[in-house]
Amino acid sequence: MLPLLIVAVLLAYRMIRPQKISVTRMWITPIFLCALTGWVIYANDLLNPAPPLEIAAGLIIGAIAGIPFGILRGMHTDVRPTERRGVMYLGSSWVTLVIFLAAFGLRYGVRELMPQRGSLSATLGDGLLAFAIAFIVSSYVVILRKYERLVPKAAADELKT
Repeated sequence: MLPLLIVAVLLAYRMIRPQKISVTRMWITPIFLCALTGWVIYANDLLNPAPPLEIAAGLIIGAIAGIPFGILRGMHTDVRPTERRGVMYLGSSWVTLVIFLAAFGLRYGVRELMPQRGSLSATLGDGLLAFAIAFIVSSYVVILRKYERLVPKAAADELKT
């Protein structure tokens, strides 16, 4: 629970304010979340063993559910290039914060309200973690595409002046 709370606080801090982010650094969060998710799934499987197929199904369903929300977040995030190539400004995203807090809260609630359903509650929790990762990755893909469309336009405007 504590690692997920720390991740939620860090994500909240990053998402409630506009940020300057490099294209390379943008992918650190999904990589970190994938590693954390792998560790959490392993730890959950030690406490509440679940069939691998059940875990895989939970992860796939969670990821499929997260992609549309990530695409929407990416479409509605303000992206502006900076004077440095490969660096952009991203607008704040309160909606993202609400979705993450709801996903993490739902995961915690499922585990607390369904302790007798060990593998089912663990699989639902794993699916919500996959939701979060798919949400971030798909939103960053859309944001990256928006940035790549803006960079040539900004360079052309710079040449005109």
